[in-house]
Amino acid sequence: MTALATSRSDETRMRLLQGAEQILLEQGVHALTVRHVGGVSGLNGTLVTYHFSSIVGLLRELAHRNLAPMIADWAKLPGPDAPFDAILAAWLHPLLRPAAFNPDGRALIVLDEIAAHGAAELSGEVMAAMVATGEAVQHALAPHLPALDTTTLRARLRFIAGAALGPPPRLPAPGGPLETLAGFEQLFGFAKAALRG
Repeated sequence: MTALATSRSDETRMRLLQGAEQILLEQGVHALTVRHVGGVSGLNGTLVTYHFSSIVGLLRELAHRNLAPMIADWAKLPGPDAPFDAILAAWLHPLLRPAAFNPDGRALIVLDEIAAHGAAELSGEVMAAMVATGEAVQHALAPHLPALDTTTLRARLRFIAGAALGPPPRLPAPGGPLETLAGFEQLFGFAKAALRG
């Protein structure tokens, strides 16, 4: 392939991913069809199968593009010896990351939609990463919260993660800032109260 052809191919892939992510954020996984992705992307829908083999392949790429930066951030999660606020902030910031291709949406919302309604194998991949992160956060926070048993701490962390998703609809008004869903300070305060309340 020539450099120009590779560049066009990469641009096409990006447009398809952006269009698919937009559909997923606005309408959910069930609205993703080859034709719909092509229409929103301004491309021929058959390019989805050419570049990704299937909608599942497209979703796998979307999951990776949204999850990888979060996992990279969580790899820096401090251990139990760090201050409570530092551990909590290190967990929460990635939950508020913008979506990979549509910065008005959240990566967490993309991943939640894929995990809840996508193909089983994709759901398993996304959930495995989230569970591993949850366990690391729980391990780091447990010494700071001796009054909470393991089950209660796990339940409260899930509740906080759910709050990071925000209530449906989960996109701000067109042109509105991402923070309208819940800014970091609001989520941080809520999380502290939920854990130490």
